[in-house]
Amino acid sequence: MASSSDWRPWTFDVSSLMILISEDEERNYRLSRRSLVQCLATIPVVGLQNYIRSYNFLFEPENLAYFSPYGVKNAPLRNARLANAIKHEGLLQDHRYTVFRIPPKSDSAYRKSSKSDISLLLWVTATWIFFAGLLVASSLIPRMTWVSTTTCAVFTSWSMLLRFIEYAHVQPAPVGKDTVTDSALPDAIFILGRNNSAFVLEGSRKDIKDWTSRGLIYRQDPLGIPSWAWHGFTRLGSLLVLLFVFSVIPNGSTGDQVVFILLNTMAQLNVLVGQRLNGQCSLSKLVKLEDEREPTRTHVYAKLLRRFDDAGKDWVDAAGLLPKTHVWDTWRTRVVSEKSADPKVLYNEIARGTLGHSKKESGLSVTASPV
Repeated sequence: MASSSDWRPWTFDVSSLMILISEDEERNYRLSRRSLVQCLATIPVVGLQNYIRSYNFLFEPENLAYFSPYGVKNAPLRNARLANAIKHEGLLQDHRYTVFRIPPKSDSAYRKSSKSDISLLLWVTATWIFFAGLLVASSLIPRMTWVSTTTCAVFTSWSMLLRFIEYAHVQPAPVGKDTVTDSALPDAIFILGRNNSAFVLEGSRKDIKDWTSRGLIYRQDPLGIPSWAWHGFTRLGSLLVLLFVFSVIPNGSTGDQVVFILLNTMAQLNVLVGQRLNGQCSLSKLVKLEDEREPTRTHVYAKLLRRFDDAGKDWVDAAGLLPKTHVWDTWRTRVVSEKSADPKVLYNEIARGTLGHSKKESGLSVTASPV
């Protein structure tokens, strides 16, 4: 019979899950809508406590805002997948000007497979190899216990189930057929970046709405199971798994804890890689028309004015694109008519001419004034 000294009391150490960080990154990953292939990754989610909370974050708009020259309106970007692509592909980096077009669904460019799809498949395969290696190591390395194998299996299996549930229920908000008037007409939006940068997206009115205005909702289950039941199931299950890991990991061997840390380190890497691959997959459905480096904001303004010249002039003032001065008003007219002129050179020419004319008028008025 074992002596009392052989028994070690179980502990409940909250610090055992300090490796589970980057909750905001996991939230962004969820908003970017993981594909079915990504749901198969044998990697746990990051920040399981994220899944115990409500789904109100689905209704929050992104930080980016777009302007529609044809609709003459400004609105927050609600498509988290597009926002993720813009962020991780650096489309609003300083001095970068990009133009993308949404191809019609009948277009071959819309149906083409991309390198990103293959990269996704290769990455998910790598997670299976990594997970299998951890399980084999847990079985072969001395002084490893059931803690590592059981914890990795339970945590990873529950994470995969969570992904499948969200894949089935979190969907873009539906858009009625009569919601978009003249849906086939051309439309476009642009987003201005921090420093001399802009992102432009063109397509039909229906496609532009799909890519900008459709936020995410937790849709009604086709089987008739109410949403609150699914919410309760995922919250309760996540809480139980969290408590299980909190309780078991601190009582495992050093090797068990190292395996758990490696698994969660890979999980964090999966979030970063997944967001980037999601962004690439989203952009692969678009056709890139322009991708240039613009040295000044004047060049960016000129690009937008020349591109949306057919949208009329009201949108420029509504967007607050240009300062309301005589020089900018003159430049706005000439930069559209003189398409081959360098925008900055043209602005400097107008500014010098206006300044010289003002000085001349000032001198004449002084001369004509009575002594």
